[in-house]
Amino acid sequence: MAVSSTKDKLVEEAQKLVMRGQFDKAAKVYEQVLTLDPSAINQRQKLAEILIKAGRTDDARKEFETIGKHFSDNGFYLKSIAVYKQLQKLFPGDLTLSLTLAGLNEKHGLTANALSEYKRVYDFYEKQGNTSETLKILDNMQAVDPQNVTVKIKMAEACFQNGKKDDAYALFVKAAFLLQDKGDNAAVLKLNARILELFPDKSEFMLEVLAGHIMSGNAATALNVLQGLIRSYPQDRRLWDLIVEAFKRLGQSQRVKAAYQHYHKMLPDEPAPMAGLIYCCVEDRDVKGALELLDLYEKKMQSARMFGDLETLYRALAEIDPINIKVLEGLMRALRATGTVNGGEITQLSEKLKSLSKVSGDDPPGPVVPEPGPEEIELYDLSSLAESYIEIELDVDDDSVLGSSTEKVVGDVLDNNDWLDSVGHLFDTISTAPSGVRFGSEMESSDAQSHFDLGLAFKEMGLYDEAINEFRKASSDSARRIACLIMQGACLRERGEFDTAIKMLNSLMKPGLSRDDSCAVKYELILAYECAGKTDDAARLLKEIDSANPDFRDVSTRLNAANLENLLDFSDEELKNF
Repeated sequence: MAVSSTKDKLVEEAQKLVMRGQFDKAAKVYEQVLTLDPSAINQRQKLAEILIKAGRTDDARKEFETIGKHFSDNGFYLKSIAVYKQLQKLFPGDLTLSLTLAGLNEKHGLTANALSEYKRVYDFYEKQGNTSETLKILDNMQAVDPQNVTVKIKMAEACFQNGKKDDAYALFVKAAFLLQDKGDNAAVLKLNARILELFPDKSEFMLEVLAGHIMSGNAATALNVLQGLIRSYPQDRRLWDLIVEAFKRLGQSQRVKAAYQHYHKMLPDEPAPMAGLIYCCVEDRDVKGALELLDLYEKKMQSARMFGDLETLYRALAEIDPINIKVLEGLMRALRATGTVNGGEITQLSEKLKSLSKVSGDDPPGPVVPEPGPEEIELYDLSSLAESYIEIELDVDDDSVLGSSTEKVVGDVLDNNDWLDSVGHLFDTISTAPSGVRFGSEMESSDAQSHFDLGLAFKEMGLYDEAINEFRKASSDSARRIACLIMQGACLRERGEFDTAIKMLNSLMKPGLSRDDSCAVKYELILAYECAGKTDDAARLLKEIDSANPDFRDVSTRLNAANLENLLDFSDEELKNF
């Protein structure tokens, strides 16, 4: 009790010294208070603020760091962030504060804020040309947000400059995957141009990315890019193979067949589309159609040593039609060509053929139906995969010639000299500026709550700019939008901008507000009106709230106090009579 009494007296003495502007003396008294009670965080904060007023910023920093560490160690990351943010205002060039803030924001799940702090450090090292340090920072940023394309590209560029070419290439590939997931095909093509500039031997880059997407279940995404590439290079076998595989993964059997028809039209000597068309017939259980195509293409497939495919096709046809003489003869030819089976199966097939011939006689071969000409092929439309796809026609030039790579596809898309400027522009969008937040943007409810809580912490610390920015971010959650706007008005009021606060808060007074929201806006307006000296407006709103919800906050108390003040406000004439 004695210690508490002594402490209270010292606090009272310090407050009097502050009122007189004797900050050095007040600081010494607060130091005595902390000697008695080192855990008095509120008094330590008062000491830090007084030290700033006394011009002892280094001493103030020690106190703020003690407060920030206390909050952080006890899991109060938002309060710790607010403390270190105040320190950052005092020491804006101190990178250790930015790194500390980045770590605290990361722990609390505020990804954008963490990236913003890391970017401060990154910018510093980049200006110095310190690539090893920029790599470390980018690595941290990548850990905070693994899906951030811009960070990944910057990381790839830094790795390349630091001689880590394999790591750079792997990061570029991952960035391309992420861009395709976002549907930003133009950026994918720009990235491909950059890859070909840095890695001229990696002409397969785009194909690797597209194949990876198809195999990982993102065939529709890959088709968006493939449709552009195949129009420019219709004779690239690798692109056709990917298109076919993408349609297969999507279960689009009719488009698989159409793709094979186009493939064969563009590359008539290529055996792959020949076999593909036959497989389509087998899948449709169209034995007649499959045999007609085999009559046309079997020799070419044999020349290409596609014996395994021929065996597979004929076996499949034999399961559909086990007594078809042409099928069994074809299967025998395939078995003899592969040489992978014993003679027993061939002997059995020979006996079966003899029996069938005796029973039904040799069936004459059916008429050979010519391949459909270009005018008979229904051009497939990749846009039908999803309503959001751009409708296209596969209008290709039969006489176009493709080199050994797809590198010229993006030749006109981007001037490589602009590449780093473009990336830098993207990178600069990592910001906590209010313009980066839009109403209706997707945000997890927990993220919005964190930004709201951080806004409150900044407001309590008197960091009103930071508080407003956080409330703007939190306002992306429609459930707390009104509350966030009201809190921005409160920050303006506490910053002394009473008229602006009143104007903004009045703009919220729209029909359709819920009773609670309407009362909340009016209550904050009352505070602003009182600060601006507009007591009549404040009294009017007090009565409106009391009429709508008498139990709202301390409205009844305020109203009673106002009434009592009016009762005691005697005129000069009344005072004479009194």
